[in-house]
Amino acid sequence: MEAAELREQLCGAIRRRSLVMFEYGDLIRVVEPHRFGVNSAGHEMLSGWLRAGYSRSDPAGGWRNYLLHEVSALQVLDAPFAGARPGYAAHDPRMPQVYCELGPTVEEMPVEGPFIVQDHPASTPASTSPMSGGDRDAPPRPTEAARTRDGEIDPPQAAG
Repeated sequence: MEAAELREQLCGAIRRRSLVMFEYGDLIRVVEPHRFGVNSAGHEMLSGWLRAGYSRSDPAGGWRNYLLHEVSALQVLDAPFAGARPGYAAHDPRMPQVYCELGPTVEEMPVEGPFIVQDHPASTPASTSPMSGGDRDAPPRPTEAARTRDGEIDPPQAAG
């Protein structure tokens, strides 16, 4: 994939608040892209939130920067994310040239789509769940995983 196509896909994912999946350092990463531009060293860089479960060094995920020339096999997923993560700072001086970044907050810009992928989905009591049919003794239904465009399923999140 050419660099221009990567740029276009990353900016589209940021505008739509869609998760991206790519290879980086021989590992698959699933990231909530927040900002994309040129860092202070002159390299194109993506700044985003690594989803939990996709890092051996920090399985909880967190903020990461990715150099564009080391990203391969980029896929924009159909699964949106809610918006900016804690610690997201507009106008980061480490990225003086910004191609695209997250815009308004979640409250100002509603997410379209059938679902929002969350790291730790809130549990809903069976008595209030519209899917439970009111059976208080029934076990809770598992949350449906997000599907990529090619039908693969994101791994389930660890209970925490």
